[in-house]
Amino acid sequence: MSEKQKKNRGYSTGQLIIASLGFGSVMIFWTIYNSFVPLILDEKLNHLGGIALSATVISTLTGFIMTIDNFFGLIFQPIFGRKSDFMRSRYGKRMPYLLVGVPICAVLFVLMPLAAKINGVAGILAMMLVIITFNFVMSTWRAPCVAIMPDIVPVEYQSDGNAVVNMVAAVTSIIASAAATILGAMGFKQAIAEGDYVSVFAFGAIVVLLCLLIIWIFVKWPDNRKDKDSRRQAADVSRPKETLRNLNLPADAKRSMFIMMFALLCISGSSDGFGTYFTLYATRLLKMDAATATLIRTLATLGGVLLAVPAGIMGRKLGRKKSILIGLVVVAACHGMMSMIPLFGITAVFVPVAVINFVYAAGFILININTLPIMLAIGGKERFGAFTGYYYTATFTAAVICPTLIGFLIGITGTYNTVQIFCMASMIIAIFCVARVKHGEKLSDEEEAALAKAVEAAED
Repeated sequence: MSEKQKKNRGYSTGQLIIASLGFGSVMIFWTIYNSFVPLILDEKLNHLGGIALSATVISTLTGFIMTIDNFFGLIFQPIFGRKSDFMRSRYGKRMPYLLVGVPICAVLFVLMPLAAKINGVAGILAMMLVIITFNFVMSTWRAPCVAIMPDIVPVEYQSDGNAVVNMVAAVTSIIASAAATILGAMGFKQAIAEGDYVSVFAFGAIVVLLCLLIIWIFVKWPDNRKDKDSRRQAADVSRPKETLRNLNLPADAKRSMFIMMFALLCISGSSDGFGTYFTLYATRLLKMDAATATLIRTLATLGGVLLAVPAGIMGRKLGRKKSILIGLVVVAACHGMMSMIPLFGITAVFVPVAVINFVYAAGFILININTLPIMLAIGGKERFGAFTGYYYTATFTAAVICPTLIGFLIGITGTYNTVQIFCMASMIIAIFCVARVKHGEKLSDEEEAALAKAVEAAED
């Protein structure tokens, strides 16, 4: 693209790619965190010196601890996102949050596995202190980081901008998922196999700091210290707030809304539970090493990246509801197949599990790209804001509740195969729910255009 075209478009793709490394850093942290922290917690809680915890307590505590990020995200991310709108500095609105938050998180990230090396109760307490602090600091800069793209890209090009951000995030997620494999080739294989993950967390921290350095050097942030607070004045204008009580919707549309929210609860709960416990399922039940388990998740991420565009085309051709249902059936089938692998005593599990996870990612892409649009379409153009809130209420609630619930069920049943059974059951329930949704499909061209903008805003 010529320089003239770039100017007409209002932003530089190169600058956006570099700035997107901020959200890519978020994905590096969470990919490694979700893969290895459950393994560390399971090991620590099983070896507390003189204190013997039951399997139910251990798995429930693991699930609860893994939901802390969702608690903090729900409470603090909106607060700091709003604060960053009015930040005035030589580095603009968002960058100060990254310059402070990212280095602190990098240090805390490395301290997690180091704290786990302390024996007994003191070790788990030290690790919990680090985890809580890490999750809080992450919640202070994640929302400002996500808001960078809309700051750089004009409204009419934000679909293109969002695609760039997601591609960069996918690449960094793949790098993070492959961290154990990369480090294994560099001589850390034995340490990782024995449960020493310091090198993996240090790798993630170093990559994130390099990303921050690249952003700081190469992105031209405007000095906005002399800007007027016009946005603050606009934000202070009182607006009527949508609530369930004053939603002037027909009874059947409101019924579709509640059914869809319950479906979202099942879908998000299944996704978060599977993400939390996959490495434990793979290492404890299938006897894989941690590096192999995370490599499988890398392939799944790659599957999502490669199939995102075809899934979008399929959604437009078939319609939202049919696309979601196909995705739900595919994902439910994948969980069913993974639940059967341990029962047949298959020893060479890498290939089948990797293939199933690749297909799983394809199915979930179909679900993800259509659930928010259909939810917003149920409410209609005048209620996009309220229905965005309802969407995230359902998904965040599931993210907080389900990992803990799954952990409790694992403790009762005594097997990590419970993860697959729970997730499959959740998807089957979601299938029946989505099949009963009667609204959110047919909109006018004007409403579809407005819906597209609302979805971009909500996902940013």
